[in-house]
Amino acid sequence: MLQVLIGIVIIAAVIVGGLYFFQRITINQINDLQAAKQRLVGLHVDADLRDGASLSLTGESLTQFQRLQADYKEVNDHRFKEIDELADDIRHDVRSVNFIKVRQEVSQLKERVAATEKIVNHTRDALSELQKIDQQHRQAVSKLEKKYQNLRKKLLSENFKFGGSIDQLEEQLSSLEDEFDRFSTLTSAGDHAKAQDVLVKLEANTNELEKTIKIIPDLYQDLDVHYPEQLQELQAGYTQLNNQGYQFSDADIATEIANVDKQRTETLDKLGQLQVDAVKKANDNIQRQIDHLYAVMQKEIDARPVVKRLMTEISKFITHAQNQNHELLIELDRLSQNYSLDHGELETARGLSEQIKQIEKSYQNDLNAVHKHVAVDSQVLEQEQNAQNTLTQIEKQQTQINDDVSGLQDDERRAKKTLLRFASEIHVIKRQVESLNLPGLPKTYLDYFFVVSDEIKKLDTDINRIKINMEEITKQLLIVQSDLETLQEKTNDLKDSARLAERLLQYANRFREQYAEVDAAVKKAQSLFNDSYDYAASLETIATVLDKVEPGSYKKLEDGYYKQSENSRV
Repeated sequence: MLQVLIGIVIIAAVIVGGLYFFQRITINQINDLQAAKQRLVGLHVDADLRDGASLSLTGESLTQFQRLQADYKEVNDHRFKEIDELADDIRHDVRSVNFIKVRQEVSQLKERVAATEKIVNHTRDALSELQKIDQQHRQAVSKLEKKYQNLRKKLLSENFKFGGSIDQLEEQLSSLEDEFDRFSTLTSAGDHAKAQDVLVKLEANTNELEKTIKIIPDLYQDLDVHYPEQLQELQAGYTQLNNQGYQFSDADIATEIANVDKQRTETLDKLGQLQVDAVKKANDNIQRQIDHLYAVMQKEIDARPVVKRLMTEISKFITHAQNQNHELLIELDRLSQNYSLDHGELETARGLSEQIKQIEKSYQNDLNAVHKHVAVDSQVLEQEQNAQNTLTQIEKQQTQINDDVSGLQDDERRAKKTLLRFASEIHVIKRQVESLNLPGLPKTYLDYFFVVSDEIKKLDTDINRIKINMEEITKQLLIVQSDLETLQEKTNDLKDSARLAERLLQYANRFREQYAEVDAAVKKAQSLFNDSYDYAASLETIATVLDKVEPGSYKKLEDGYYKQSENSRV
């Protein structure tokens, strides 16, 4: 029973404690919300509204201000009181145990404070913006008024810098001043909403007019002063050059000068209508045409002294090329009597002669045109520079042809000397073979010997013709040289095989009675030596059997033979 009583006491204590805790929290929330409401009251927005009333607003701005007054009056007259009344109700209800109702009332209080704070802040911000706009507009009035005074002063004092555009500029300035008066009236009346729309357009148009006034003097200066001076200079220069016999192929200078001046006049009219972008493009085009005309005339002025010098050089160059080609043709004709010229040397030299004739013909035409003062100097310069380059290439070709054929006689002498050496070498080889006193020679060796011998005979025949082909003879010399070297190698192999075979046969005789295979090998080797003339096979046959009966004997005999051969050569 005591435990039940204790449990009841504990539960009661918890309930009482929870109720107390809930009440303290709720009271603190109410206090905070009322403090927030009091801070809104302390902002004194009503005083700001009284200050705003002194702005003398009209139109949409006045409507906006009146709406702000009405919104804040509703806050001041009703919302602040409703917040206090609801707070008092909550303090009374919080003593009960109706937690749900208290929570709902606290939530409502929070919402009312938040909504009221939103209205108050909006009212303050909107009032601040109205005051700011009022100040900006009044500053804009002062700024624009000063700007228009300066623009008007500039147009009046410097009207000579604007040419025909001055009327349009003054008209635009007058139009802006009229719009400025409207803006000033709206600002003074406090209708800042409409004044703002006017100000945006007014500032944009004013900035545009300022840019135009700044740009036009330079454009007008070009059209009215610079371009006329340049065109006058061009005309005077052209007249002087024309009197000095200068010709121009790619431009009718007088007509182009007149056309440019016409464009200049038309562009002045566009400037008078303030077509600034079109005038900029037109001015760029006019300047390009003027620069082109200067360049055309300067090109001819620069070309004339070069032409004068180059014509003299080309005349000497042509004469030198003609003489050199004449001598080359004579030399080629002489050489063609004794040598075959297989690379078209004569045809090439004749072709070069025709090129020189064409260059001389073109040169004479240019020279006559220069003397008659009908030549375009830059064209003559280009043609003669091309002629100079062509003549340079022609002389290089002439030199190359001469170098190619100048050594034909020396080549012939060297070829004949080499032929004598070949004949001597094959005679020496023949004597070497005869001195071996062999029973005969292998067919393959004889065939190769006669091939080389026939090559030497053919070379001798070709080199002693009335008209020889040195290129073909040079090829034959190389072939014979290679084949003679091969023949000498074959001769050495033949001699070494025969001599070694003889030595090994003599050495093998001591083993014939003792070894039947040696006797058989000796007989076979002798047959290969004496009947087939296959000295290499004879050597292999006897060497193989000797190495069987006396290992190393062949190597010993071979080393002795080559050592003896070396000593005999020394």
